[in-house]
Amino acid sequence: MKWFLLAIMTLLHENNSLDTYVWYNPTFDSSEQCIDWVKNNNDKIYITLMTEFPNDKLQKLLCVEEEKLKEFFERNKKALSEESI
Repeated sequence: MKWFLLAIMTLLHENNSLDTYVWYNPTFDSSEQCIDWVKNNNDKIYITLMTEFPNDKLQKLLCVEEEKLKEFFERNKKALSEESI
């Protein structure tokens, strides 16, 4: 099972969505490995997020198992499509 690092930003958009960013490289074999990578790469993480979202701030970083990440995006995709009806 793969683990991914997910960043959730603070700026709320008109459609009630938040910006998110997933690191697909590297991936991790465990949550501990992900957490260790975060601890050792803070500068890289913040530079990436500031580049992607210059007017936003980080709300939280999460190490997420692959299936939970898929569920997260499916729920959000469904919620956004229901709002546009």
